Amino acid sequence: MQELELDGARALLLTPEDYAVLGEADFGAPGLTATEVLGPFVRLHAFGPLLTVHDALMEPGKGIGHHPHRFNERLFYILSGAIDHDDALNGIRGHMSAGDLGRLTEGRRGMLHQEWNNTDVPARAFILVYETDPVPERASFAVLRDADAPRYEEAPGVHSKELVGPRASLPVHGDIRLYVDSALEEGAGLDLALGQDEGALLAPLEGELTVAPGGVELMPGRCLLVAPSPGERRLLVRARTASRLLRAVHGPGRGLVFGRPLPRPPR
Repeated sequence: MQELELDGARALLLTPEDYAVLGEADFGAPGLTATEVLGPFVRLHAFGPLLTVHDALMEPGKGIGHHPHRFNERLFYILSGAIDHDDALNGIRGHMSAGDLGRLTEGRRGMLHQEWNNTDVPARAFILVYETDPVPERASFAVLRDADAPRYEEAPGVHSKELVGPRASLPVHGDIRLYVDSALEEGAGLDLALGQDEGALLAPLEGELTVAPGGVELMPGRCLLVAPSPGERRLLVRARTASRLLRAVHGPGRGLVFGRPLPRPPR
């Protein structure tokens, strides 16, 4: 974990050595692997409102059986394949295909759900878990279909798909202000403005990028977290090669919370 200062704000560059790779011993189920970027099993326990960030893979016909959650909300962005959600406590079922964004709201009552890949191809989901404020009374499920997500040219050579934000139709119950999947042509630049008390998560999926000021190099496996700050900041992301970048902009939440990783079962 490398600590940085970007335009006067604290930032963290995370690399694979900072992550935990969770598998069958952790989930009690075969065929599910999740790379934990932040959460209870790594040093960084929270970042703004974010409590967990997972890059998860499910093998065909595999998943995790019914298990409980309460109070928080999670976004499943399906990068490939498909995942089914079954909340037995509330009688809620949902299907998420490639390119869809699923919103799983746990609520005060909670949910008892399973996540399952019922297809014959692997599924990959980028998962954000965050606090809700206020906490909804009941669990719910909603989905923004890939075809319904707004798409626009955010800057020359930057083709963006908005998942959460002013153009997107899917409301969330936490302080996630913008969530965008951007494809950048080689050499394209994206000027990112962060307002007062806003933080950002930058997670590259493809290619090589640099972030100025500082010349931070990003590529798959390296995530940049820009901490909430009292002042406004500007970052310039430039694609050294054709790239794909996920970014989430959020409110102050808990700031940066570090702790001792929870113990894990013997492997």
